[in-house]
Amino acid sequence: MRSNSESDGRGAPVVSQVLDETLPPVSSSKPVTPPPRPKDGVLKSGSTPIKNHRAVSNDLNAVPEDLDARLVGLHAEISGRVVGPVKVETFNRLFPDVPDRDAQPYGKAASDLVSGLKKAKCEEDMYGHLVSYFNALCPSGLDFRDKHAKPITVFEGQDIKPDIIVYAEDEDETIEAMFEVKYHEADDPFDDAREGFVTTTIRASKTLGQITGYATCHQAIEFRTHAFSALIFPTYMRLLRWDRSGVVVTEKLSFNNPLLFDFLHRFSTATAAVRGRDSTVTTARFDSPDLERKVRDCLECDQKSLLNISVGNNNYIVLKDQIIGSRSPIGRSTRCLKAYWLKTNGLVLLKDTWRVVSPTLKSEHEIYEQLHKKQVPNIPQAHLGADIGKENDGLHTTQTKRCLKDVEKTLEISLRTFRHYRIVLEYLPYSLEDFENTREMTIVFRESSIGHGTAATEAKVLHRDISNGNIMFKRHADGTVQGYLIDWDLSLDLTLASDQSAEAQPERTGTWQFLAIRLVQPNETGKPLIQDRIDDVESFYHVFLWMALRYTAHELNSAMLAHRLHENFDAMYKDPETGEADIGTARSSNIMSGYLSLKARFANDGILTVLRRMQVILSQRYNDPEEYFRNDKKFEAERKAAKVKKAEGLKALEDSNWLPNLLNEVLDDEMIDWVTNETRVDHLLVKTTQVRLEDP
Repeated sequence: MRSNSESDGRGAPVVSQVLDETLPPVSSSKPVTPPPRPKDGVLKSGSTPIKNHRAVSNDLNAVPEDLDARLVGLHAEISGRVVGPVKVETFNRLFPDVPDRDAQPYGKAASDLVSGLKKAKCEEDMYGHLVSYFNALCPSGLDFRDKHAKPITVFEGQDIKPDIIVYAEDEDETIEAMFEVKYHEADDPFDDAREGFVTTTIRASKTLGQITGYATCHQAIEFRTHAFSALIFPTYMRLLRWDRSGVVVTEKLSFNNPLLFDFLHRFSTATAAVRGRDSTVTTARFDSPDLERKVRDCLECDQKSLLNISVGNNNYIVLKDQIIGSRSPIGRSTRCLKAYWLKTNGLVLLKDTWRVVSPTLKSEHEIYEQLHKKQVPNIPQAHLGADIGKENDGLHTTQTKRCLKDVEKTLEISLRTFRHYRIVLEYLPYSLEDFENTREMTIVFRESSIGHGTAATEAKVLHRDISNGNIMFKRHADGTVQGYLIDWDLSLDLTLASDQSAEAQPERTGTWQFLAIRLVQPNETGKPLIQDRIDDVESFYHVFLWMALRYTAHELNSAMLAHRLHENFDAMYKDPETGEADIGTARSSNIMSGYLSLKARFANDGILTVLRRMQVILSQRYNDPEEYFRNDKKFEAERKAAKVKKAEGLKALEDSNWLPNLLNEVLDDEMIDWVTNETRVDHLLVKTTQVRLEDP
């Protein structure tokens, strides 16, 4: 199932350069090359591919000299989704049903803190004063601790080291918030007086990337509906609330402001759910040892921790170790989990996600109903689906967009509202990366492409997110495999009028690494283009190429493979004025010429043949014989031949069976050697540069 760079004026990717004086505002999101799948076939993160392992572990601690690509990517993802400055009174209203604060004076604690911070010579001098202050104001329920010296976890290859962590005083010591401390106000990524609110200097942008990373981690390592954090300076602090839509940020708040006392009172006395914990996920308890043994045998988990997840009146047991969520701070945050359904005593695939709220987008279980009604093959059965929590409870529906009206200045940003949602599907034990040989992988592709084409032509549903994570399979007793196309929640109803389609797709939809080239290049409208069926077909090619590079035999060494994967799939360039994203030239050059297949020198004949035949036809989408040959009479014959070839290619792509037929032909061709070098190869990826990030 299911990341960002920016550019200078010359189009150089940010990942390999240091930012200029400022960063342009951006609102797009995506890359990092998708990861290997776990051996049990269970997806460990969101619908956007994530990378759970990196060759080098770097701190998420900002430093003004070096720019880590991860910080830039996080900055890029959250920019355009920051709502502020919000009045603290308004922010405190995010805590409903909290009893009034006692009229306890906090003046001495505040004055002691201000006095201590004035004497601080560096950031480290501030921690002890702040921890004492917060613990004095929250005498029960929460425990504030200085944790700057030691990482609490590693997430996305990064050491997570917030300066102050707020723990709940419970048996699990749950993390309730992460506070970041900065000694220099120049590190503040927000300016209350600035148009647009977000500051774009290098060091401020890196701070925004840093705190975004902490919030992303917080929401990924637990089941949360939202998360709180704070950004603290010697004379003031800011409060932040993060959800899948964006982040709400307060105005500057002094340490002796009664509104800060009010916030801390509300935060410490609020329920765990109001503080952001998902109350529908609890530690699994069993009525009998026999039931527990049966569940553990089925999940193959021995003595590991288990969780109970509820969907309506149904309960599902999942392994806690598999809950790592999305690497993105915003969006659907999809988790697909191998789950034991207590009602049926069997395994299912439980998908936990945040669906986009739109009058033109159906819930995913409704889409599956539509697909099965039209007898679309190679899609899983959906047992049930439901929104989680109450619609207006302020917890399971994102609140960031709602807070836009509370900002005095007009913010030129576009936000979506997300609704917490779960769907239960038949259990599919294998992800695409679990194939045993190249022929098996190609069969799985063929069958998922059949489902895709039938859905578009018969059910009038376009998938719009063809990716490695959305293709899974079963292996039958006789050894044959059956591929499935899953994750239909962003699909498009092809019966909608064009204006309704645009409403259903206010932002680019799909996985950046595999989107059709025309969708990831600037266009005249300046808005995302509406995807069509052939765009999805092109995505199958990009996924097949990525899989071939990542998991089949070829001649690229580890360093060159990492480089080619990045430039063809992950790279993102930004227009410094508009912030519009562009894939650059590598992906388009490859589809025009097939150069990457030639460079890789794939060792399996079947893989090479599939890629060549797909590339020759798909390249006609981008060939322009008239532009290339112009009026050069010397090449008149070549121009005419190219025009004929283009017309034939485009006509072939109009057939929804083109890709399944192509794959069938290659699979059935006895002259093609599928056996030599057929075994799956898990190539090691190495990082060619190493950056260490630490606090100054």
